[in-house]
Amino acid sequence: MVRIGFIGLGDMGSQMARHLVDAGHDVRGFDVDDDTLADAVEVGVTPANSSADAVAGAEVVFLSLPDPQTVELVVEELGDSVESGTVVIDTTTSTPSTTNDIADDLAEQRVDVLGAPISGGKHGAAAGTLSVMAGGDEAVYEACTPLFEAFATDCFYVGPEPGHGHAVKLLNNILSYTTLLATSEAVIVGRAAGLDPGLLVDVFSASTGRSSASDDKIPNQVLTGDYDTGFPLSLTEKDVVLFTEFAEELGTPALMGAVTRMLVGFARSSEGDDGDMTRVYDFLERVMLR
Repeated sequence: MVRIGFIGLGDMGSQMARHLVDAGHDVRGFDVDDDTLADAVEVGVTPANSSADAVAGAEVVFLSLPDPQTVELVVEELGDSVESGTVVIDTTTSTPSTTNDIADDLAEQRVDVLGAPISGGKHGAAAGTLSVMAGGDEAVYEACTPLFEAFATDCFYVGPEPGHGHAVKLLNNILSYTTLLATSEAVIVGRAAGLDPGLLVDVFSASTGRSSASDDKIPNQVLTGDYDTGFPLSLTEKDVVLFTEFAEELGTPALMGAVTRMLVGFARSSEGDDGDMTRVYDFLERVMLR
């Protein structure tokens, strides 16, 4: 059994914490939203009164937070509450520079940091089938792999810098969002030609146009009218902005990324901050078939 502190218990975090509890670990969690914390308690998480309370005595600390700025604030607030020898695992979709900076700061307290963002959405979190892309000390990653395997089916060690994990996550996300836009556009053009959208995504998924958009998002969310990936357009745009800024920092401005950023921004303005990410299809449909 590992003593775990868990900060950030939203849709993804609470499910990850649940799987860790089910695996026999002692999970003490905190979230600024009382209702969210109460929901986590129902799945076996011990409630903490603060972030510092959650990490007191913890061997491993998980962060599952909204953005890089919140990660910085939480780590700063924790201060010396994170004890020497602790491992901090940041699963937030953050920036590589943020992760490397907090790793440098916490190294002074002899605290190891893994940048280990996740992919798979709320459904993958609930099923325990997420993927993990982790950067940092490889020996620390190997020691923490059994914890990852409590909620993930695919675990990847991607590089020695903690920020490497978050770099891979940004690359994965831009592919996910760009293929959603491209597949949506193809289906809408196909509809205009009199073709059946369900048949189209079946063909794409059996052919070279296959992606998570043709396999899942369009057939299971758009065509059913569910629009329930659990990931809003506000976070989608945030992730795309993080990717394009990361590319610019490297001196490799992303051309497709810039187009994706623009279209996702328009979709967010049209569908609202809380509109599901798959609502980009509706936005494109209105523009293309008007």
